[in-house]
Amino acid sequence: MATRRGPDNSVRVAISGTIDGTNWANVFRAQLTTSSSIAQADLDTWTTAFQNAYKTRFAPLMFGVAQFALAKTVLYSPGGGILNSVVTMTGTGTAAGSVIQDDSACKVVSWSSTVYWRGGKPRTYLTAVPVADIQNNRELTSSAVTALTTAGAGFRTDVNALTSGTITGTSLGFVSFRSANADRVPAVFFPITGARVHKRLGTQRRRLGRWQN
Repeated sequence: MATRRGPDNSVRVAISGTIDGTNWANVFRAQLTTSSSIAQADLDTWTTAFQNAYKTRFAPLMFGVAQFALAKTVLYSPGGGILNSVVTMTGTGTAAGSVIQDDSACKVVSWSSTVYWRGGKPRTYLTAVPVADIQNNRELTSSAVTALTTAGAGFRTDVNALTSGTITGTSLGFVSFRSANADRVPAVFFPITGARVHKRLGTQRRRLGRWQN
């Protein structure tokens, strides 16, 4: 559940599923452009398109033990309201071969922007890593890095092209809730400008060693 409110007409989207019976989720933020109050049907259509973009770009890089379950969008309407959209997802990862026998192992997309602060940039962690994508037991192969970088860039392009009725534009990004040890009121949205993938294998519990640039 979202615990902090984003800017007006921004959304928090959670893509969730299971891997070997264990829950996983990827959370995204986007800013919507609208000509009027966003209708429930338009938000539902938008959410369906968003989860389709996610599956199109990332499912081929995830092994079949990763199952998709739900896409949930929380829209922060002007005036303090909230509109929810929940779309049931189907399918699994479609990568061939075999999977790493560690459900916490993941590939990491680091999202770029025009701003910087201590602690780095937002990241997306993809579970169900195929064995073929790993070398030296701790690094992604060059081809895996290229494939995920391309997928991340394509996902950003796909999401930024989404419209639906009263939703006339979309910008994938992230939200800053604090600055100089104080809450931002309102929170500030920053668009994502690109995707970067490092060779180091990640984990959803911890990171393994230092980045190799």
